[in-house]
Amino acid sequence: MASKSKRARLAPKRNIARTLLYWAISVFIIKLIIIINIPQGIQTSGNNSFQIDGIWLGADGENYLKGYYGLLKDGVFSTENLLSYWPAGYPLVIFLLSLLGKSFVLTTLSIIQSLVYSFAAYFFASQLAKTRLHKFTYLVFVMILLNPTLSLSSIAIGYESLTASGYLIVVGLIIKDFIQKDDRKLLKYVVISSIVVGFMSFMQPRLIVSGILINMMWILIRKPIKSSYFLLITTLALTLFFPATLIYRNNKAIGVNSISTNLGVTMNIGAGDKATGGYSTKEYGVPCETSGTDAQKDNQLVACVAKWYLSNPISAGKLFFKKTLYFWSPWEGPLVEGTMARNPWLKISPIRDIQTNSENGDKLVKGPIGLLFSWLWLLGGLGLVVYGFIVLWRLKQLEKLIGLIAITIVASSWGISLLSIGDHRFRLPIMGMSLFLQAVGLKSIFNGGKPPIVDGPSLR
Repeated sequence: MASKSKRARLAPKRNIARTLLYWAISVFIIKLIIIINIPQGIQTSGNNSFQIDGIWLGADGENYLKGYYGLLKDGVFSTENLLSYWPAGYPLVIFLLSLLGKSFVLTTLSIIQSLVYSFAAYFFASQLAKTRLHKFTYLVFVMILLNPTLSLSSIAIGYESLTASGYLIVVGLIIKDFIQKDDRKLLKYVVISSIVVGFMSFMQPRLIVSGILINMMWILIRKPIKSSYFLLITTLALTLFFPATLIYRNNKAIGVNSISTNLGVTMNIGAGDKATGGYSTKEYGVPCETSGTDAQKDNQLVACVAKWYLSNPISAGKLFFKKTLYFWSPWEGPLVEGTMARNPWLKISPIRDIQTNSENGDKLVKGPIGLLFSWLWLLGGLGLVVYGFIVLWRLKQLEKLIGLIAITIVASSWGISLLSIGDHRFRLPIMGMSLFLQAVGLKSIFNGGKPPIVDGPSLR
């Protein structure tokens, strides 16, 4: 039996974990009420009609549903073009959920995404509470759980909420392992983390870069390199298995060995002398002669774009700067750039109300005042991310590792966006980590630049 003094030390951590759980459950219940009250309706797009209930359409909602309908009609190896042009992972998730009932599959999807998100926010914050960052827990938790854009995306069709939840779970597992330092449980945690990362890359392959990086970083810091080979092989095998299934599906369906055939097209939109770095351009791209299958043409286009970047460093640098602004741009206003027109936040945004209710309001939002606030929002948010990382880096020990993992997740997605298109929607999957770093930076600033830390576990 634990001593009285030990029980006294553990009680606050147990209490905060219980409070976090209650809040997570409460927010999930609120989302359930929203889901139940989302009206049923027919959504039309081109020649296609989709029955929508219990969920909102995300940016590419119609395309995901078209892929899902192709799977319903022809099975896993459907030849529907969208299933090979884009990664088929998310439509396959919907297809698997349809086994529970086709008539309410979208409502099921919305409920599961919301449940996973609430658990992920709780799990990450509850592990954070056990570190020297204990006093940051509530602010981090509230910013992640109640952020309207990120949190409400769980009630929209799109991979963003599930992948954002995945990052929170993986980082929470890493923290949990370093707190326990139990070698008997390490393999289990690595397996779970690798499956989560693999599932994330199954829906959005570009996330595999950060997933593999943070898992390898975790293993190599946790164990000596001579005894970490098995763990490294395990994490790579499990992670790569999931996107490999998409290659197998496409090979069986249309005879193409690729996850998708749109990477080159996407990169080409964001490259070239006349490109803007975003979607808002009529002329874009680099000269490139392609031939062969769609997959071969896509690979050739990727090579042409990469060659153009290397041959035109000044133009590439200017585009990278613009894409950075677009990646971190606000959800609305004069600096907005991206595909978040269906952002759930805009349903309740007071700024949107000001803009749409009067001509003067529109001029206010899009004019000099709106431009000033947009720049303050962009630079302030990005500045807090960087400052939050610096705070954690200076703390050293376990907190330094947590900061390094968080900034790796943020920077890798940001960097990949530089090579494709600047779109603020690409920020959603990593928002849990960026909000965490912003919360650390914000609380440290209000504490006079001195982060309020407590006693906690060390890295070793």
